Amino acid sequence: MEALAIILALILIALIGGAAFVFREAGQQLVSGDHRRRIDAREAEARERADALREIHDDYRRQLGALQERRLELEAAFADIRANDQMTRRDHDQLIERLRRTEQQLEARAESLREREEAAAESARAAEPQSATPVALPAGTIEEAPELMVRRAEITAELYDRLARVEFSIVSLTNPILLPGESFRVPTDLTPELLRWENWREVGETAFQLGEYFNQHRIHLDQTTARAVEACIATIRTTLTQDIYPVLSETADADQQRRIRESLETLGIIPRLRRYMEAQYRSLVGIADPDEDTPTPPSPDDR
Repeated sequence: MEALAIILALILIALIGGAAFVFREAGQQLVSGDHRRRIDAREAEARERADALREIHDDYRRQLGALQERRLELEAAFADIRANDQMTRRDHDQLIERLRRTEQQLEARAESLREREEAAAESARAAEPQSATPVALPAGTIEEAPELMVRRAEITAELYDRLARVEFSIVSLTNPILLPGESFRVPTDLTPELLRWENWREVGETAFQLGEYFNQHRIHLDQTTARAVEACIATIRTTLTQDIYPVLSETADADQQRRIRESLETLGIIPRLRRYMEAQYRSLVGIADPDEDTPTPPSPDDR
């Protein structure tokens, strides 16, 4: 009887142990499934926020494109009016003001959209599971870093504008018959106005403004572009201060006038740099012609 009781006790203990094991496994599966559902829900929420971020970015690109098209229309209208030689000074100022307002609207909208993108990105990052591993995206395209590429495009456009001001200040002095947008050409004959030092004051002021802006924003440019702009500014400075200003005189002889013409040819680096900056800007905003050759950065030795 004692042996039978022992056997029954062992069987009872085995049954109790088996039941405890079964209950423990079932509990672990229940907890694991609930944890998986929570992770899936958080990942789904993160994907929704990422989709919202992409929609905001796409909306920004559409609005930016519309504003750029509007600006091109205004610039075309300005060129037509000047070409017909029917534009008064008041009309000119009004059109320039419209262009300035368009630029301000573009900057304001870009800033607003950048803030929305940053807020959406921050929200999406906060919603991502802690165990998620961030994926490193390749740099260099506006889709991966829109705020940085938009800023670079803005600075490239502003540098192009300031280069255009320097070039036009020289053109209006050396070839006053030319209109804005026409190619820079060295005149065969130097006018008395060109030989007066005080008439070169605007050239010096616009060149200084170009250098000042570049000095404050060169960090946003790629190294090749920054070096090209720096070389152009240095060429403008040395050409003006060492070659042109010292020989400016209404009584300049033939040798001095020859020296001025050669110096003006050196300043041809400005339109060459403008063409390079134009290609850079079109590439940054995605409107570059794929069949067009990309200009190389100009050198002071190019002619």
